Amino acid sequence: MTTGNKRRALVTGATEGIGLACASALVRVGVQVLLVGRSTAKGERAMAAAPFAASDSRFYAADLAQADDLRRLFDEIDTRWGRLDIAINNAGIDGASFTPLTDYPDEAWHQVMALNLTGVYLCMKREIPLMMSSGGAIVNVASIAGLRASYTGGCAYTASKHGLLGLTKSAALEYARHGIRINAVCPGLVRTAMSEAVFGDKLDEHGDLHPLGRLCEADEVAAAALWLVSPAASFITGVSLPVDGGIMAG
Repeated sequence: MTTGNKRRALVTGATEGIGLACASALVRVGVQVLLVGRSTAKGERAMAAAPFAASDSRFYAADLAQADDLRRLFDEIDTRWGRLDIAINNAGIDGASFTPLTDYPDEAWHQVMALNLTGVYLCMKREIPLMMSSGGAIVNVASIAGLRASYTGGCAYTASKHGLLGLTKSAALEYARHGIRINAVCPGLVRTAMSEAVFGDKLDEHGDLHPLGRLCEADEVAAAALWLVSPAASFITGVSLPVDGGIMAG
């Protein structure tokens, strides 16, 4: 087990997009981060680049939809660190975008729920005990699809993100007295590999969906998550924070 007072963080889905931006932001303020992702190749590329190459952060390959992978991950954290100060649960998939409910593949539904909702639930079951002795902060990466229906993402994505916000609020109330703050961020359309896969070369055209007139950048979501886990947000828990360029104001 490591010792010392340096804050320690877990970031899932951390090899690209929002997760990588969150991990980078944490490292830049001196947090030791365990980046988790399914792709070893992507993880190695991330760790070879700034700011991770000069840090004491590590990459751990795991598929959080697989119970054995999840168990091994948290056993590793418990053995190596013995505590957790910050967790950003970002791992997720979009499923069958633009597909009506009656045509939605059952397999895609189960895959989305397994990672986007059940995966976060199972992570939190292991994260919270690691924070009980000294408190901590958890941010679940949801979506504005957790606040309003999204035809783009489809029924499974929308349902998983609505469920994630309910899970966030419930856990926030249950563990507030233990000094554990649990919040969610709800991004609009973010420039990531996942959104590029859905929209292709028309992605930038959808920036006009936001009143600010452009896409959200992953670093902007990371900035909101970094604030939520910081002492500056010490009296905030159970919040679902839109990072949406004004969409939810309309």
